[in-house]
Amino acid sequence: MDVFCLVGVIGDGVSFFIFLFYRMEEPAQHKKLLLLNLLRKRRRLGYLSDGLVRTKRLALCYAILHLYKKKNHVRDQVRRQRRWWVRPVFADHDTHGAWVSLIPTMRDTDRDLYYNFMRMTPECFDRLLALIMPFIRKYSWRKPIPPGERLAITLRYLASGDSQTSLSFLFRVSNQAISKIVLETTTVIWSVLKKKVFPKLDRDLWLKTAAEFEVMWNIPHCLGAVDGKQVYIKAFPHSGSRWFGYKKRHCMTFMGVSNAKHQFIIVESGASGKRSDANIFHRSNFASKLIHGQLNIPPSCPVSGLTENLPFFFVGDNAYPKSGNFAVPFKGMSLKDEEMVYNYRLSRARRVVENAFGILCARFRIMFRPIEGSPSLVRSIILCCLALHNMHLQDEESVPPAARKYKPFKYADFYREDGSVVYGRWRNEDPNAEKSLFHQLVKQSSSLPKQQSAKGLDLQEMLVRYFVIKSVPWQWEKANLLL
Repeated sequence: MDVFCLVGVIGDGVSFFIFLFYRMEEPAQHKKLLLLNLLRKRRRLGYLSDGLVRTKRLALCYAILHLYKKKNHVRDQVRRQRRWWVRPVFADHDTHGAWVSLIPTMRDTDRDLYYNFMRMTPECFDRLLALIMPFIRKYSWRKPIPPGERLAITLRYLASGDSQTSLSFLFRVSNQAISKIVLETTTVIWSVLKKKVFPKLDRDLWLKTAAEFEVMWNIPHCLGAVDGKQVYIKAFPHSGSRWFGYKKRHCMTFMGVSNAKHQFIIVESGASGKRSDANIFHRSNFASKLIHGQLNIPPSCPVSGLTENLPFFFVGDNAYPKSGNFAVPFKGMSLKDEEMVYNYRLSRARRVVENAFGILCARFRIMFRPIEGSPSLVRSIILCCLALHNMHLQDEESVPPAARKYKPFKYADFYREDGSVVYGRWRNEDPNAEKSLFHQLVKQSSSLPKQQSAKGLDLQEMLVRYFVIKSVPWQWEKANLLL
């Protein structure tokens, strides 16, 4: 007997009630009381005057209620029945998963493959795990996934760029669990490491950065190179063209400020790919603090070759404003020889941040593929990669010597075909000269008043004169001014 066949016997009003009654999520006792109240109401109105008809209809309503309870019980039984509690491919997680089979073997026998798998040495993995273990440890009546495996899953996801489905086959963990693990672990890594690997923005930091730029890249009073980086993503649901960038792909943009040794000092992530670098900069906390003088930038100091004090500044491309704190290249094709030299010397320092982006993407291959997930997950992945990038640069033991190859072209020494050696740019790194120049800048800045605002044109003119007076032997050739 079908419920909807019985509904038609009772009448139009009761039929409508029984239809609603069938759909209501109420306990059975409540449904029974509602049904009896409706029958009493219809009897008072004269619809159920005949006792026999009333008895039949009441019995019919009870039959409908019984069928509903029986059908609902069967439906709950079907819903609760599963093909298996754990998929057979994941049942041997404790014996055949990568955490208990592959990773221990690589750790004991082949450390190079271990680094290729994790993008860090076993010792660095243990130190990082000790920092984040209290925040990613889980407690459950079922056996939880251990913190070490959670970190290994996340690092492999960042290092390889593989999909979460392929990682589920490798680690014998469900895809749903991996998606939660990646989000939680990347968030914890960023929260724990951001205060350890990103330095405090004080005057000593800026003076040290300026000394490094002057010794390594021959540009004085440079506080960092600024640029934006687009990370490809899979389009978020119902996002339209908000994340669609000028490269005709959906992407999320982050802005970074790098020092002379490819370490990020300031990062800001989460901007949509539709926005330009200039728009991202003007709406960033970095620009707000720079305008209001909250970055503790040292006052202007004298430099050799100039009569006036040279302010401290950042370098960037033409997307950033021309001001007393930003040095940007000249625009146009018909430039003077001095302006072309200025553009070359400025670009030579600015490409440091481009090299930092290259090292970051080469180490974490997730940056080369469209990241699939929510905006919070993509933002967490980007910030986690930036924190790990700085951690590797500060801790040389986190990378084995054979794998320290993510450096710019001609950075290391190399040999020509005739056997002669060409010394790389790493030899420009002179810690003693950097330390001496740093103490000199500290002494000069402590005896000067607070830095006054300068115009962008004045800064460009001073740098043009400085690059002509303090020239490097190859700048005229690189600026295409020698025949």
